[in-house]
Amino acid sequence: MKKKKKLIIIIIVIILLLILGNLFSYLINKNKEYNSIDDFATIKELVEYYGCEYKSTKNSQEDGYSKDIYLSFMDNPIDENGNENKGEYENIIKLVSLKILDNYRLIDEERNLIVRVNVNKDKTINYTINDMNNYFENIKSLYTLNNKKEENITNVNIVSQELQSMINNNWIRRNVNLGQKTSNYENYDVYWNNGYKIRTVNNKIYNIVFIKNYQGDVLQGITVGMTNEEIRNVLGTPTYEDYSEMEVIGYKLENIYAFFSDGEISVYRLDEYNEDENKKFASLTTKLFKDKDYNTFLSELTELYPDYSIYTQENDYVNIKYPLRGFEISFGNNIKNGITIYNNFIGNVTEDISIDDIKTNKKLPQNTYLNLERNLVFDDELDRANEDIYTREPMDIVDVEKGKFAQSEEFSVYYNDTYNVYTFYSIYKNYPDFELRVQNATGIYNLTNNLFVYGIANDGIYVENAYTMQNAKIIDVEGECIIDRVENNTIYYDNTSVQVAIN
Repeated sequence: MKKKKKLIIIIIVIILLLILGNLFSYLINKNKEYNSIDDFATIKELVEYYGCEYKSTKNSQEDGYSKDIYLSFMDNPIDENGNENKGEYENIIKLVSLKILDNYRLIDEERNLIVRVNVNKDKTINYTINDMNNYFENIKSLYTLNNKKEENITNVNIVSQELQSMINNNWIRRNVNLGQKTSNYENYDVYWNNGYKIRTVNNKIYNIVFIKNYQGDVLQGITVGMTNEEIRNVLGTPTYEDYSEMEVIGYKLENIYAFFSDGEISVYRLDEYNEDENKKFASLTTKLFKDKDYNTFLSELTELYPDYSIYTQENDYVNIKYPLRGFEISFGNNIKNGITIYNNFIGNVTEDISIDDIKTNKKLPQNTYLNLERNLVFDDELDRANEDIYTREPMDIVDVEKGKFAQSEEFSVYYNDTYNVYTFYSIYKNYPDFELRVQNATGIYNLTNNLFVYGIANDGIYVENAYTMQNAKIIDVEGECIIDRVENNTIYYDNTSVQVAIN
Protein backbone atom coordinates (compact mmCIF):
# COMPACT_ATOMS: atom_id res chain seq x y z
CA MET A 1 0.00 0.00 0.00
CA LYS A 2 2.87 2.32 0.89
CA LYS A 3 4.51 1.58 -2.48
CA LYS A 4 1.28 2.48 -4.27
CA LYS A 5 1.09 5.83 -2.40
CA LYS A 6 4.71 6.56 -3.24
CA LEU A 7 4.03 5.83 -6.92
CA ILE A 8 1.03 8.17 -6.91
CA ILE A 9 3.10 10.89 -5.25
CA ILE A 10 5.90 10.43 -7.81
CA ILE A 11 3.39 10.71 -10.71
CA ILE A 12 1.86 13.86 -9.20
CA VAL A 13 5.30 15.39 -8.75
CA ILE A 14 6.22 14.58 -12.36
CA ILE A 15 3.00 16.16 -13.63
CA LEU A 16 3.58 19.26 -11.53
CA LEU A 17 7.16 19.52 -12.82
CA LEU A 18 5.93 19.24 -16.41
CA ILE A 19 3.32 21.93 -15.84
CA LEU A 20 5.85 24.20 -14.17
CA GLY A 21 8.36 23.50 -16.92
CA ASN A 22 5.86 24.37 -19.67
CA LEU A 23 4.78 27.46 -17.77
CA PHE A 24 8.39 28.53 -17.32
CA SER A 25 9.07 27.90 -21.02
CA TYR A 26 5.97 29.88 -21.97
CA LEU A 27 6.97 32.83 -19.82
CA ILE A 28 10.47 32.84 -21.27
CA ASN A 29 9.26 32.59 -24.87
CA LYS A 30 6.53 35.15 -24.29
CA ASN A 31 9.11 37.79 -23.51
CA LYS A 32 11.72 36.48 -25.91
CA GLU A 33 12.78 38.74 -28.76
CA TYR A 34 13.09 37.27 -32.25
CA ASN A 35 15.37 39.12 -34.61
CA SER A 36 16.33 36.35 -37.04
CA ILE A 37 15.36 32.83 -38.06
CA ASP A 38 18.12 31.46 -35.81
CA ASP A 39 16.32 32.83 -32.73
CA PHE A 40 13.62 30.18 -33.17
CA ALA A 41 14.69 26.93 -31.50
CA THR A 42 12.01 24.78 -33.16
CA ILE A 43 9.42 24.81 -35.91
CA LYS A 44 6.76 24.69 -33.20
CA GLU A 45 8.12 27.87 -31.65
CA LEU A 46 8.20 29.57 -35.05
CA VAL A 47 4.65 28.80 -36.22
CA GLU A 48 3.14 29.57 -32.82
CA TYR A 49 4.95 32.89 -32.72
CA TYR A 50 3.08 33.83 -35.92
CA GLY A 51 -0.31 32.88 -34.55
CA CYS A 52 -0.67 29.34 -35.89
CA GLU A 53 -1.60 26.32 -33.78
CA TYR A 54 1.14 23.71 -33.99
CA LYS A 55 0.05 20.05 -34.09
CA SER A 56 3.01 17.82 -34.94
CA THR A 57 5.90 17.12 -37.30
CA LYS A 58 6.30 13.75 -39.02
CA ASN A 59 8.36 12.23 -41.78
CA SER A 60 6.51 13.03 -45.00
CA GLN A 61 4.22 10.45 -46.49
CA GLU A 62 4.86 11.81 -49.99
CA ASP A 63 7.98 11.22 -52.05
CA GLY A 64 10.10 14.30 -52.64
CA TYR A 65 9.26 15.89 -49.28
CA SER A 66 11.19 15.40 -46.05
CA LYS A 67 8.69 16.58 -43.44
CA ASP A 68 4.96 16.94 -42.94
CA ILE A 69 4.15 19.76 -40.53
CA TYR A 70 0.62 19.61 -39.17
CA LEU A 71 -0.78 22.96 -38.01
CA SER A 72 -3.81 25.20 -38.04
CA PHE A 73 -3.21 28.52 -39.80
CA MET A 74 -4.24 31.63 -37.91
CA ASP A 75 -6.80 32.72 -40.55
CA ASN A 76 -8.70 31.31 -43.49
CA PRO A 77 -7.12 31.89 -46.93
CA ILE A 78 -9.91 34.39 -47.68
CA ASP A 79 -12.31 36.10 -45.28
CA GLU A 80 -16.05 36.72 -45.58
CA ASN A 81 -15.42 40.09 -47.27
CA GLY A 82 -13.23 38.62 -50.00
CA ASN A 83 -9.92 39.79 -48.54
CA GLU A 84 -7.09 37.33 -49.21
CA ASN A 85 -4.61 36.43 -46.46
CA LYS A 86 -1.90 35.57 -48.96
CA GLY A 87 0.77 37.61 -47.16
CA GLU A 88 0.15 35.77 -43.89
CA TYR A 89 0.48 32.34 -45.52
CA GLU A 90 3.54 33.27 -47.56
CA ASN A 91 5.25 34.68 -44.46
CA ILE A 92 4.89 31.33 -42.66
CA ILE A 93 6.06 29.45 -45.77
CA LYS A 94 9.12 31.66 -46.15
CA LEU A 95 10.22 31.36 -42.50
CA VAL A 96 9.65 27.62 -42.20
CA SER A 97 11.59 27.16 -45.45
CA LEU A 98 14.56 29.08 -44.07
CA LYS A 99 14.45 26.87 -40.98
CA ILE A 100 14.15 23.53 -42.77
CA LEU A 101 16.09 24.23 -46.02
CA ASP A 102 14.44 21.20 -47.63
CA ASN A 103 11.19 20.29 -49.36
CA TYR A 104 8.28 19.85 -46.96
CA ARG A 105 4.50 20.02 -46.62
CA LEU A 106 2.30 22.18 -44.38
CA ILE A 107 -0.97 20.38 -43.64
CA ASP A 108 -4.03 22.10 -42.18
CA GLU A 109 -6.55 19.27 -41.82
CA GLU A 110 -9.32 21.53 -40.49
CA ARG A 111 -9.24 23.63 -43.65
CA ASN A 112 -8.37 20.75 -46.02
CA LEU A 113 -5.20 22.52 -47.11
CA ILE A 114 -1.97 20.89 -48.23
CA VAL A 115 0.86 23.33 -48.94
CA ARG A 116 3.69 21.71 -50.89
CA VAL A 117 6.89 23.74 -50.61
CA ASN A 118 9.99 23.22 -52.72
CA VAL A 119 13.16 24.92 -51.47
CA ASN A 120 15.74 25.35 -54.22
CA LYS A 121 19.52 25.27 -53.82
CA ASP A 122 19.67 29.07 -54.02
CA LYS A 123 17.07 29.21 -51.21
CA THR A 124 14.32 30.46 -53.56
CA ILE A 125 10.92 28.96 -52.85
CA ASN A 126 8.10 27.54 -54.98
CA TYR A 127 4.85 26.40 -53.47
CA THR A 128 1.42 25.09 -54.38
CA ILE A 129 -1.70 24.91 -52.26
CA ASN A 130 -3.97 21.96 -53.05
CA ASP A 131 -1.93 21.45 -56.24
CA MET A 132 -2.65 25.01 -57.47
CA ASN A 133 0.13 27.47 -58.31
CA ASN A 134 -2.20 30.47 -58.08
CA TYR A 135 -4.35 29.27 -55.23
CA PHE A 136 -5.17 32.69 -53.79
CA GLU A 137 -6.09 34.13 -57.17
CA ASN A 138 -8.36 31.13 -57.80
CA ILE A 139 -10.21 31.36 -54.48
CA LYS A 140 -10.63 35.09 -55.06
CA SER A 141 -12.14 34.28 -58.45
CA LEU A 142 -14.59 31.82 -56.90
CA TYR A 143 -15.48 34.37 -54.24
CA THR A 144 -16.36 36.96 -56.86
CA LEU A 145 -18.34 34.32 -58.72
CA ASN A 146 -20.49 33.73 -55.65
CA ASN A 147 -20.81 37.46 -55.00
CA LYS A 148 -21.39 38.71 -58.54
CA LYS A 149 -23.39 41.93 -58.64
CA GLU A 150 -26.24 42.24 -61.09
CA GLU A 151 -26.16 45.52 -63.02
CA ASN A 152 -29.58 47.04 -63.49
CA ILE A 153 -30.44 49.37 -66.36
CA THR A 154 -31.37 52.92 -65.34
CA ASN A 155 -34.08 54.44 -67.50
CA VAL A 156 -33.40 58.09 -68.27
CA ASN A 157 -33.59 60.04 -71.52
CA ILE A 158 -30.42 61.29 -73.22
CA VAL A 159 -30.82 65.00 -73.93
CA SER A 160 -27.38 66.04 -75.19
CA GLN A 161 -27.45 66.46 -78.98
CA GLU A 162 -23.76 65.59 -79.20
CA LEU A 163 -24.32 62.36 -77.30
CA GLN A 164 -27.33 61.45 -79.40
CA SER A 165 -25.29 62.10 -82.56
CA MET A 166 -22.54 59.77 -81.33
CA ILE A 167 -25.04 56.98 -80.66
CA ASN A 168 -26.79 57.49 -84.00
CA ASN A 169 -23.44 57.36 -85.83
CA ASN A 170 -22.24 54.24 -84.02
CA TRP A 171 -19.64 56.36 -82.16
CA ILE A 172 -17.52 56.74 -85.30
CA ARG A 173 -15.49 59.86 -84.70
CA ARG A 174 -15.30 61.24 -88.24
CA ASN A 175 -19.09 61.03 -88.62
CA VAL A 176 -19.84 63.28 -85.63
CA ASN A 177 -19.64 67.08 -85.72
CA LEU A 178 -17.82 67.93 -82.52
CA GLY A 179 -17.02 71.59 -83.17
CA GLN A 180 -13.63 73.33 -83.06
CA LYS A 181 -10.89 71.56 -81.13
CA THR A 182 -9.15 73.86 -78.65
CA SER A 183 -6.26 71.69 -77.45
CA ASN A 184 -5.17 68.17 -76.69
CA TYR A 185 -3.41 66.43 -73.81
CA GLU A 186 -2.73 62.84 -72.81
CA ASN A 187 -5.31 60.85 -74.82
CA TYR A 188 -7.94 63.59 -75.00
CA ASP A 189 -8.96 66.27 -77.48
CA VAL A 190 -10.45 69.30 -75.73
CA TYR A 191 -13.41 71.20 -77.19
CA TRP A 192 -13.39 73.94 -74.59
CA ASN A 193 -15.98 76.22 -76.16
CA ASN A 194 -18.37 73.28 -76.56
CA GLY A 195 -17.82 72.06 -73.01
CA TYR A 196 -16.40 68.58 -73.42
CA LYS A 197 -13.30 66.51 -74.11
CA ILE A 198 -13.11 63.35 -76.19
CA ARG A 199 -10.97 60.23 -76.18
CA THR A 200 -10.92 58.19 -79.38
CA VAL A 201 -9.84 54.54 -79.59
CA ASN A 202 -9.54 52.82 -82.96
CA ASN A 203 -11.49 55.58 -84.77
CA LYS A 204 -14.42 55.34 -82.37
CA ILE A 205 -15.30 57.67 -79.51
CA TYR A 206 -14.42 55.77 -76.35
CA ASN A 207 -15.11 58.41 -73.71
CA ILE A 208 -16.66 61.88 -73.63
CA VAL A 209 -16.33 64.00 -70.50
CA PHE A 210 -18.74 66.92 -70.16
CA ILE A 211 -16.87 69.66 -68.30
CA LYS A 212 -18.00 72.66 -66.24
CA ASN A 213 -18.79 75.00 -69.15
CA TYR A 214 -21.14 72.65 -71.01
CA GLN A 215 -24.54 74.28 -71.52
CA GLY A 216 -27.80 72.41 -71.08
CA ASP A 217 -28.84 68.97 -69.86
CA VAL A 218 -26.75 65.91 -70.66
CA LEU A 219 -29.40 63.50 -69.38
CA GLN A 220 -32.94 64.51 -68.52
CA GLY A 221 -32.72 66.58 -65.36
CA ILE A 222 -28.93 66.13 -65.19
CA THR A 223 -26.42 68.92 -65.87
CA VAL A 224 -22.74 69.45 -65.19
CA GLY A 225 -22.00 71.08 -61.85
CA MET A 226 -24.55 69.00 -59.93
CA THR A 227 -23.40 67.28 -56.76
CA ASN A 228 -23.48 63.51 -56.53
CA GLU A 229 -26.24 63.82 -53.93
CA GLU A 230 -28.33 65.77 -56.43
CA ILE A 231 -27.61 63.08 -59.05
CA ARG A 232 -28.85 60.41 -56.64
CA ASN A 233 -32.08 62.33 -56.06
CA VAL A 234 -32.79 62.25 -59.79
CA LEU A 235 -31.44 58.83 -60.86
CA GLY A 236 -31.77 56.83 -57.64
CA THR A 237 -29.27 54.43 -56.09
CA PRO A 238 -26.09 54.24 -58.18
CA THR A 239 -25.10 51.01 -59.90
CA TYR A 240 -21.44 51.82 -59.23
CA GLU A 241 -19.92 53.58 -56.22
CA ASP A 242 -16.37 54.15 -55.03
CA TYR A 243 -14.94 56.41 -52.36
CA SER A 244 -11.31 55.25 -52.19
CA GLU A 245 -9.78 58.48 -53.54
CA MET A 246 -12.81 60.61 -54.34
CA GLU A 247 -16.53 59.97 -54.68
CA VAL A 248 -17.37 58.50 -58.08
CA ILE A 249 -20.83 57.13 -58.82
CA GLY A 250 -22.24 55.68 -62.01
CA TYR A 251 -25.23 54.23 -63.82
CA LYS A 252 -25.70 51.78 -66.67
CA LEU A 253 -28.17 52.99 -69.27
CA GLU A 254 -29.47 51.15 -72.31
CA ASN A 255 -26.52 52.08 -74.52
CA ILE A 256 -24.09 54.08 -72.36
CA TYR A 257 -22.37 54.19 -68.99
CA ALA A 258 -22.67 57.53 -67.18
CA PHE A 259 -20.32 58.42 -64.29
CA PHE A 260 -20.32 61.46 -62.04
CA SER A 261 -17.53 63.07 -60.03
CA ASP A 262 -16.39 66.60 -59.18
CA GLY A 263 -19.37 68.08 -61.05
CA GLU A 264 -18.41 66.45 -64.36
CA ILE A 265 -20.21 63.77 -66.38
CA SER A 266 -18.12 61.05 -68.00
CA VAL A 267 -19.80 58.83 -70.60
CA TYR A 268 -18.60 55.59 -72.23
CA ARG A 269 -20.36 53.70 -74.95
CA LEU A 270 -21.94 50.33 -74.23
CA ASP A 271 -21.18 48.05 -77.17
CA GLU A 272 -23.56 45.36 -78.34
CA TYR A 273 -22.40 41.75 -77.98
CA ASN A 274 -20.96 40.33 -81.23
CA GLU A 275 -21.25 36.55 -81.24
CA ASP A 276 -18.99 36.02 -84.29
CA GLU A 277 -16.19 38.05 -82.73
CA ASN A 278 -16.58 36.22 -79.45
CA LYS A 279 -16.25 32.84 -81.21
CA LYS A 280 -12.96 34.01 -82.72
CA PHE A 281 -11.80 35.22 -79.31
CA ALA A 282 -12.68 31.87 -77.70
CA SER A 283 -10.77 30.09 -80.45
CA LEU A 284 -7.69 32.22 -79.74
CA THR A 285 -7.77 31.53 -75.99
CA THR A 286 -8.30 27.80 -76.53
CA LYS A 287 -5.28 27.70 -78.82
CA LEU A 288 -3.24 29.77 -76.36
CA PHE A 289 -3.93 27.45 -73.41
CA LYS A 290 -2.95 24.49 -75.60
CA ASP A 291 0.28 25.65 -77.29
CA LYS A 292 1.37 28.54 -74.98
CA ASP A 293 2.32 30.70 -77.98
CA TYR A 294 1.84 34.10 -76.34
CA ASN A 295 3.32 36.19 -79.14
CA THR A 296 0.98 34.75 -81.77
CA PHE A 297 -1.97 35.12 -79.40
CA LEU A 298 -1.25 38.79 -78.72
CA SER A 299 -0.81 39.53 -82.41
CA GLU A 300 -4.07 37.83 -83.38
CA LEU A 301 -5.95 39.27 -80.39
CA THR A 302 -5.05 42.88 -81.18
CA GLU A 303 -5.94 42.26 -84.81
CA LEU A 304 -9.35 40.93 -83.78
CA TYR A 305 -9.85 43.58 -81.08
CA PRO A 306 -7.82 46.72 -81.85
CA ASP A 307 -9.91 48.78 -79.40
CA TYR A 308 -7.88 48.21 -76.25
CA SER A 309 -7.62 51.16 -73.86
CA ILE A 310 -4.19 50.25 -72.49
CA TYR A 311 -1.31 48.29 -74.00
CA THR A 312 1.69 48.17 -71.68
CA GLN A 313 4.83 46.28 -72.66
CA GLU A 314 7.95 46.46 -70.51
CA ASN A 315 10.71 43.89 -70.84
CA ASP A 316 8.92 40.54 -70.44
CA TYR A 317 5.69 42.02 -69.06
CA VAL A 318 2.57 42.68 -71.16
CA ASN A 319 -0.78 44.07 -70.01
CA ILE A 320 -3.71 44.79 -72.33
CA LYS A 321 -7.07 46.10 -71.13
CA TYR A 322 -10.40 45.94 -72.97
CA PRO A 323 -12.80 47.77 -70.62
CA LEU A 324 -15.75 47.79 -73.04
CA ARG A 325 -15.35 44.04 -73.55
CA GLY A 326 -14.79 43.25 -69.88
CA PHE A 327 -11.43 41.49 -69.84
CA GLU A 328 -7.72 42.12 -69.55
CA ILE A 329 -4.62 40.11 -70.44
CA SER A 330 -1.42 39.92 -68.38
CA PHE A 331 1.70 37.92 -69.18
CA GLY A 332 5.05 37.81 -67.47
CA ASN A 333 4.26 39.13 -64.00
CA ASN A 334 3.59 35.75 -62.35
CA ILE A 335 0.47 37.17 -60.71
CA LYS A 336 -2.80 36.53 -62.52
CA ASN A 337 -0.71 35.50 -65.49
CA GLY A 338 -3.44 35.00 -68.07
CA ILE A 339 -6.95 36.38 -68.62
CA THR A 340 -9.03 38.21 -66.01
CA ILE A 341 -12.77 38.33 -66.66
CA TYR A 342 -14.88 41.20 -65.28
CA ASN A 343 -18.58 41.67 -64.63
CA ASN A 344 -19.33 43.14 -68.05
CA PHE A 345 -17.85 40.23 -70.03
CA ILE A 346 -20.34 38.36 -72.22
CA GLY A 347 -19.90 35.10 -74.11
CA ASN A 348 -17.36 32.26 -74.20
CA VAL A 349 -13.98 32.32 -72.49
CA THR A 350 -12.80 29.27 -74.44
CA GLU A 351 -14.46 27.29 -77.22
CA ASP A 352 -16.18 24.96 -74.77
CA ILE A 353 -16.56 27.13 -71.66
CA SER A 354 -18.78 30.20 -71.44
CA ILE A 355 -19.06 32.64 -68.58
CA ASP A 356 -22.44 31.06 -67.79
CA ASP A 357 -20.78 27.60 -67.62
CA ILE A 358 -18.30 28.96 -65.09
CA LYS A 359 -21.12 30.37 -62.99
CA THR A 360 -22.98 27.04 -63.07
CA ASN A 361 -20.09 24.59 -62.61
CA LYS A 362 -17.76 26.90 -60.66
CA LYS A 363 -14.79 25.57 -62.61
CA LEU A 364 -12.31 27.90 -64.25
CA PRO A 365 -10.34 27.30 -67.44
CA GLN A 366 -6.59 27.33 -66.87
CA ASN A 367 -4.95 30.76 -66.44
CA THR A 368 -8.38 32.38 -66.15
CA TYR A 369 -9.37 34.58 -63.23
CA LEU A 370 -12.63 36.21 -62.28
CA ASN A 371 -13.27 39.66 -60.88
CA LEU A 372 -17.03 39.66 -61.24
CA GLU A 373 -17.48 42.18 -58.43
CA ARG A 374 -16.00 44.83 -60.71
CA ASN A 375 -16.99 46.34 -64.06
CA LEU A 376 -13.83 47.11 -66.03
CA VAL A 377 -15.36 50.25 -67.54
CA PHE A 378 -15.97 51.57 -64.03
CA ASP A 379 -12.40 50.71 -63.04
CA ASP A 380 -11.10 52.60 -66.06
CA GLU A 381 -13.21 55.62 -65.11
CA LEU A 382 -11.89 55.48 -61.53
CA ASP A 383 -8.34 55.58 -62.87
CA ARG A 384 -9.19 58.52 -65.12
CA ALA A 385 -11.05 60.54 -62.47
CA ASN A 386 -8.50 59.96 -59.72
CA GLU A 387 -5.58 60.77 -62.01
CA ASP A 388 -7.37 63.93 -63.13
CA ILE A 389 -7.75 65.11 -59.54
CA TYR A 390 -4.22 64.10 -58.58
CA THR A 391 -2.56 66.04 -61.41
CA ARG A 392 -4.35 69.25 -60.36
CA GLU A 393 -3.57 69.10 -56.66
CA PRO A 394 -1.27 71.92 -55.57
CA MET A 395 2.14 70.55 -54.71
CA ASP A 396 3.99 71.60 -51.59
CA ILE A 397 7.43 71.15 -53.11
CA VAL A 398 8.39 71.77 -56.73
CA ASP A 399 10.96 69.36 -58.12
CA VAL A 400 14.18 71.28 -58.71
CA GLU A 401 15.77 68.70 -61.01
CA LYS A 402 15.83 70.86 -64.12
CA GLY A 403 12.12 71.58 -64.10
CA LYS A 404 10.56 68.13 -64.13
CA PHE A 405 7.41 70.06 -63.30
CA ALA A 406 6.42 73.53 -62.23
CA GLN A 407 3.46 75.14 -60.56
CA SER A 408 1.70 78.43 -60.13
CA GLU A 409 -1.49 79.22 -58.26
CA GLU A 410 -3.50 78.30 -61.36
CA PHE A 411 -1.53 75.65 -63.25
CA SER A 412 0.39 72.45 -62.56
CA VAL A 413 2.90 71.51 -65.24
CA TYR A 414 4.35 68.04 -65.76
CA TYR A 415 7.17 67.05 -68.09
CA ASN A 416 7.40 63.76 -69.97
CA ASP A 417 11.01 63.39 -71.09
CA THR A 418 10.17 60.35 -73.25
CA TYR A 419 7.98 62.42 -75.56
CA ASN A 420 9.42 65.87 -74.80
CA VAL A 421 6.03 67.12 -73.65
CA TYR A 422 5.04 69.67 -71.02
CA THR A 423 1.43 69.10 -69.93
CA PHE A 424 -0.42 72.05 -68.42
CA TYR A 425 -3.32 71.29 -66.05
CA SER A 426 -5.66 74.07 -64.95
CA ILE A 427 -5.89 73.49 -61.19
CA TYR A 428 -9.42 74.88 -60.87
CA LYS A 429 -10.47 73.83 -64.40
CA ASN A 430 -10.95 77.45 -65.48
CA TYR A 431 -8.86 77.05 -68.65
CA PRO A 432 -8.23 74.28 -71.18
CA ASP A 433 -5.60 71.69 -70.35
CA PHE A 434 -3.00 71.38 -73.09
CA GLU A 435 0.34 69.96 -74.16
CA LEU A 436 3.44 71.81 -75.27
CA ARG A 437 5.91 69.71 -77.26
CA VAL A 438 9.49 70.91 -76.94
CA GLN A 439 12.67 69.28 -78.25
CA ASN A 440 15.81 69.54 -76.07
CA ALA A 441 13.93 71.18 -73.20
CA THR A 442 16.13 72.11 -70.24
CA GLY A 443 13.55 73.07 -67.62
CA ILE A 444 10.41 75.08 -66.95
CA TYR A 445 9.54 77.60 -64.20
CA ASN A 446 6.57 79.82 -63.53
CA LEU A 447 7.08 83.53 -63.99
CA THR A 448 3.52 84.52 -63.04
CA ASN A 449 0.27 82.61 -62.54
CA ASN A 450 -0.06 82.09 -66.29
CA LEU A 451 3.42 82.74 -67.70
CA PHE A 452 6.00 79.95 -67.71
CA VAL A 453 9.55 80.11 -69.02
CA TYR A 454 11.58 77.24 -70.41
CA GLY A 455 14.91 76.80 -72.13
CA ILE A 456 15.96 75.00 -75.31
CA ALA A 457 19.64 74.14 -75.64
CA ASN A 458 21.51 76.19 -78.24
CA ASP A 459 18.34 78.03 -79.08
CA GLY A 460 16.98 80.32 -76.39
CA ILE A 461 14.55 80.99 -73.60
CA TYR A 462 10.82 80.99 -74.30
CA VAL A 463 7.74 82.12 -72.41
CA GLU A 464 4.44 80.20 -72.58
CA ASN A 465 1.13 81.91 -71.81
CA ALA A 466 -1.06 79.20 -70.29
CA TYR A 467 -4.18 81.34 -70.72
CA THR A 468 -3.80 81.69 -74.49
CA MET A 469 -1.60 78.60 -75.16
CA GLN A 470 0.81 80.83 -77.13
CA ASN A 471 4.57 81.17 -76.72
CA ALA A 472 7.35 83.54 -77.75
CA LYS A 473 11.14 83.59 -77.56
CA ILE A 474 12.59 86.01 -75.00
CA ILE A 475 16.26 85.74 -75.90
CA ASP A 476 18.58 83.78 -78.20
CA VAL A 477 21.09 81.61 -76.34
CA GLU A 478 24.15 79.71 -77.53
CA GLY A 479 24.78 77.18 -74.80
CA GLU A 480 23.05 74.72 -72.49
CA CYS A 481 20.33 77.23 -71.62
CA ILE A 482 19.67 75.61 -68.26
CA ILE A 483 17.46 77.75 -66.05
CA ASP A 484 18.56 77.70 -62.40
CA ARG A 485 15.77 79.77 -60.90
CA VAL A 486 13.34 82.63 -61.49
CA GLU A 487 13.11 85.50 -59.02
CA ASN A 488 11.50 88.93 -59.26
CA ASN A 489 10.88 88.61 -63.01
CA THR A 490 14.54 87.71 -63.54
CA ILE A 491 15.54 84.42 -65.18
CA TYR A 492 18.89 83.01 -64.03
CA TYR A 493 20.51 80.61 -66.50
CA ASP A 494 24.02 79.48 -67.56
CA ASN A 495 25.68 81.74 -64.96
CA THR A 496 23.92 84.79 -66.36
CA SER A 497 20.45 86.30 -66.22
CA VAL A 498 17.81 88.19 -68.15
CA GLN A 499 14.97 90.32 -66.83
CA VAL A 500 11.48 89.96 -68.28
CA ALA A 501 9.11 92.89 -68.59
CA ILE A 502 5.62 91.85 -67.47
CA ASN A 503 2.81 93.75 -69.14
